[in-house]
Amino acid sequence: MLTRRLLASVSLACLLLCSGVGTISAQTAAEAPAPSARVAPTTPASAPPPAAQPDPAEAPTPGTDEEVEPTLEEPEAQPSEAADAPAADADSTEAAAAQTALSAGQEPVEAAPAPVAAEANGTCETPRQAWLQLLYWLQKNEGRWEPERAAACFDRSELDSAALAAERAEMLKEVLDARSAWIDVDALPTNPNYTDNETGLHRYTNPAVRDRIGPELYLVRQPSSRRWVFSAASLAAVPDLYPKTIKRIQDSLPGWSKALLFGIELWKYGMIVLLFFVAWLVKSAVVTILGRYMRRITRHPRLRYLDRLVEHAQGPIGALTMALVFSIALPYLLLPGQAARVADFALELLITFAAVWLAYRLIDVVSDFLAARAATTDSKLDDQLVPLVTKVLKLLVVVIGGIFILQNRGVNVGSLLAGLGIGGLAVALAAKDTLANFFGSLMIFIDKPFQVGDWVVVDSTEGVIEEVGFRTSRVRTFYNSLVTVPNALVTNSMVDNYGARRFRRYKTTLGLAYDTPPAKIEAFCEGVRALIARTPGMRTDFYMVEFTGFGASALELLVYSFMDTPTWNEELRTRSNLNLDIMRLAHDLGVSFAFPTQTLHVSSLPQMGASVPSHSGPSEHDELAAVVKGYARGGDRGLPSGSTVAGNFDCDAATSKSDEDG
Repeated sequence: MLTRRLLASVSLACLLLCSGVGTISAQTAAEAPAPSARVAPTTPASAPPPAAQPDPAEAPTPGTDEEVEPTLEEPEAQPSEAADAPAADADSTEAAAAQTALSAGQEPVEAAPAPVAAEANGTCETPRQAWLQLLYWLQKNEGRWEPERAAACFDRSELDSAALAAERAEMLKEVLDARSAWIDVDALPTNPNYTDNETGLHRYTNPAVRDRIGPELYLVRQPSSRRWVFSAASLAAVPDLYPKTIKRIQDSLPGWSKALLFGIELWKYGMIVLLFFVAWLVKSAVVTILGRYMRRITRHPRLRYLDRLVEHAQGPIGALTMALVFSIALPYLLLPGQAARVADFALELLITFAAVWLAYRLIDVVSDFLAARAATTDSKLDDQLVPLVTKVLKLLVVVIGGIFILQNRGVNVGSLLAGLGIGGLAVALAAKDTLANFFGSLMIFIDKPFQVGDWVVVDSTEGVIEEVGFRTSRVRTFYNSLVTVPNALVTNSMVDNYGARRFRRYKTTLGLAYDTPPAKIEAFCEGVRALIARTPGMRTDFYMVEFTGFGASALELLVYSFMDTPTWNEELRTRSNLNLDIMRLAHDLGVSFAFPTQTLHVSSLPQMGASVPSHSGPSEHDELAAVVKGYARGGDRGLPSGSTVAGNFDCDAATSKSDEDG
């Protein structure tokens, strides 16, 4: 763990070293603009020499080809609009040429500084000129460090001297760099009559400054001179924003420690290492205290599932704590603009990563809790639903983390999402089958036509449900193959769920030989009823055993009942036991089962001289009529209605059911 932390510290230091190689101010959008600010970078040779201070008496009149740079003693110099027009046209032409070169992937041969330098001339006519006056003349790496010129657009009503104004300019620049307040030059207002939308006043607060530092720093337009200047209240607040303790430490250090290495002073590297050690101590304390407190809570029986959270949340909480310590302390080191921006971005990534990591752990804990709840329910579909919901939540956390990073980098997330929405329409048309399967899975989870472990028949596919996913469902067939069925097909097909049966039906037709006497047939039927009533696993409140018809080769008996068995194995065992008992009953009663046969009867012809039967006695018709009358109401043949051979084994439910069925 210590090695990993040391590697993290070295990585952060290397990141700062790499950023320091090309260190420029975070506010030099005019010199090295962001991709959105298409302004050619200014070379040090093209900038005015730092030592050249123009004489107020020799200052050229505004509107000439020479640059107007009034001194601090003459801040009210105002160029005329007509005189500035030629310079503005030339500036725009040069800027367009530089922009064309950049867009073509080429380096401008001699990028003219006119778009920036011409505006950083102390006139302060617009909010853009006021900001550029501060930023342009405080570029140490570009050979321009003139605090007096940078303070030309300051309200000095509460400043005692020009030296104090120059000091405030330096302090303000370092605060902007340390807080990574990136000023987008293209977004600065160029309207001299700019008014704030909220207050309606001639007042401008830069959004980056407001977000990174606060609303204390803002520009106002002076009523008399109509110049845009940093307000007196803003300049008075600068000392409170400036880290005086670090400044005193810096002043007390020896000269060699202030030497630059990759654009960063040596003593700041030592402070970064010290800061890492302090962050590690804070992290260890937070994790230890929080771990002890959480273990006390998890002693409660109902909160046992939080043990995993205590165990696995230490990593993300520790990373988040160290990142927060660095984000609080790094601005006080007054790193150069580029290094501060890179460090700020690295910390932003680390904080986002730690937050996503912690959210992952929380989702895992919630998933364990829901899985334990799902295990206690009868439905098995929720066992599949829990991991699917867990995956969706984790994906959502990653997306939110990515949106957070993009938004903090200045990306218009709303426009990006709108663009994705338009592009998503084309993707949806191309992936309509995938979307249909996804919505099919939602319908399965809502309607619950089956659950995991059910025996189903779906569109000629028969087997047991093994898994229900977001796109497909998997069915294990009875020949042990695995069939993947699209969920869209499941929702659009008829699903026969054998697993949802309350009872399992037993239905068969027994064929008895045609020479079986009626008494034995009736005794056999009653015996089968008795077997059903005593066989374990058979439903005893509803069954039917009746002589239903005369088949082509057998007397047909219908046996219709249900089995109360939860599994197919128990169903087969119960069916086998009942069939064996029926065969034993038939053997004991002397009843034989018929099978398809054909009997050929040959009639013999009477021989010559044979005697002819006499018809002197009662006619055959009369005998048959007497037999039929014996089976009629009040006759002496047949059994009385409702009588049985060995007792009544019928069930009321069977009788009522047969009546209802007609």
